[in-house]
Amino acid sequence: MCNSRTMFVYPTSQGELIRAARGTRTQAEFAKLLGCDRSCLSRYEREQLGASPMVISRCLDIVAKSMRSSEETPRPYERALAQARRVVAELERLGDK
Repeated sequence: MCNSRTMFVYPTSQGELIRAARGTRTQAEFAKLLGCDRSCLSRYEREQLGASPMVISRCLDIVAKSMRSSEETPRPYERALAQARRVVAELERLGDK
């Protein structure tokens, strides 16, 4: 999905979210930032492996911050990111039990 005012393509899958968060960084650079192996990041991007809630949460945070730094942040997308963060936090809590 694309917002015509910002021309930002909204990620609709795990792979798109991770690629949007990675931006112009190499996979090796971004994997180091996330604390995972480059080959693992590659499988996340190709959706051959489900990313951990921590990776998804970090990517959501990066994408949200990049949107906030743009001139206009679409409100519905910001609310969706906040909801996704709450879901990831709940999944992490369930995983700790």
